[in-house]
Amino acid sequence: MEQFQKYSLVVTKNMAVLSAGESFLNYIGKSKLFNLDQVVPPQDMIQLKNAVFAIDPGASALTCFRIRTSIGKLNWIAANVKKEDNYEETIKMELSDIQTLKEDDDTVRLDPMTGLLNKKAITDYAIHLTQLPNPVGFYFCLMDIDHFKNVNDTFGHMKGDEVIADVAHIIRDCVGSNGTVGRIGGDEFMLVLEHVQDKPKAREVMASVRETVEEKYKTMPEGMNITVSIGSAYYPDFADGYDTLFKLTDKMLYLAKQKGRNRYIIYTPEIHGNLNDEVKVAAATRQSVSESAKLKLILQLMSRFLHKTDIPIRVAIEDVLVAYDLDELFIYYMDLSKCRYGIRRVDLDADNFRIEDKQENMTFLESPLFQELFDENHVAVLNLFDLNKEKHKELIEYMEQHGRRFMVVYHMVECWKPGYVVFTNERENSRRLSESDILDLIYIARMIEITSSDR
Repeated sequence: MEQFQKYSLVVTKNMAVLSAGESFLNYIGKSKLFNLDQVVPPQDMIQLKNAVFAIDPGASALTCFRIRTSIGKLNWIAANVKKEDNYEETIKMELSDIQTLKEDDDTVRLDPMTGLLNKKAITDYAIHLTQLPNPVGFYFCLMDIDHFKNVNDTFGHMKGDEVIADVAHIIRDCVGSNGTVGRIGGDEFMLVLEHVQDKPKAREVMASVRETVEEKYKTMPEGMNITVSIGSAYYPDFADGYDTLFKLTDKMLYLAKQKGRNRYIIYTPEIHGNLNDEVKVAAATRQSVSESAKLKLILQLMSRFLHKTDIPIRVAIEDVLVAYDLDELFIYYMDLSKCRYGIRRVDLDADNFRIEDKQENMTFLESPLFQELFDENHVAVLNLFDLNKEKHKELIEYMEQHGRRFMVVYHMVECWKPGYVVFTNERENSRRLSESDILDLIYIARMIEITSSDR
């Protein structure tokens, strides 16, 4: 069974359409099509023509671009483009509509917004390369768009999506046959340069990405001076596995942003010191201490709640905030315009923070659209970049406005007054919640609900 709809086209090198099937014409809502530029955005046309130009006679290549459908929506198309041996001007294209794939299908490997590999696919590929018995060296890169929040705040999410798609095109073209590219978050990308083993070539690729992005946006209006930051490390010389490689590269990305952004930094022991051992030891220590603290906290809360021991909620939620490295925690009873308990973590520097009280109106939790997000266990797990942009526009705007990347909301229905427990993480920091962390938070919220039923 086909996973997606396919169409065939025959075009010239200038993208004049020589042949198009009726099914494709129905797809784009036209009775005739004279040139692909009638349905392909200008920036995508440039990339498509460049890709076609680079194909040798008798060869084929896969490229991606967007096509405007009959309902006006821009869908990503994966195109297998082939030039005949006796190439003059005729080019055959087999188009696959990527966005007809089911999002929950395990076989989906492409990000629908950019046409790049999605997070799972590019991560699995990088892990695979690090697990080969005789690994071939490669440069691993993490990249994000500098000050991307300003674009969304100033020009809106549609423009933000356009910037992400344009930058994705640039990355793919600059990397070319040197490696593989994927999108791992909103404005975050992963580059696996599996065919690059020397630093000068790695610098050439990364400099090309940085300079092309900067050049494209340097004449744009204020607030659109888009640049990128890239961190990179070489495997296997400076890492013993994927986890260490990722942490080391992430540290280089952080350093690139700390030094002013719009730059790439490749890990070099002579310059950056022996960070490899530091990353491995620090990561292991953090994980050990963190898991120990979480287990201890869960057992303490369970003991106090089950034995009806008086426990100040404020003390309990502060412990939760610290143990799970959260940014905010709120508890509401009935009145969603004012939380009963609300705290936030304020980082003072890399090692110190303080916890402050915080009040916030969350009446949107009662909206019908938000209520649909709760599962049968009264839990809603929200990732800013996974929400449906059309259906949950107001919620996305709310999370953007408050700088939130991730929220876990538990609806308390069995306490003295119905309410909610809300955990949040900020979009701009690097903290991630694991699946086990999320389950722990749900369990903690349930304990708060149980103890609240007696209050």
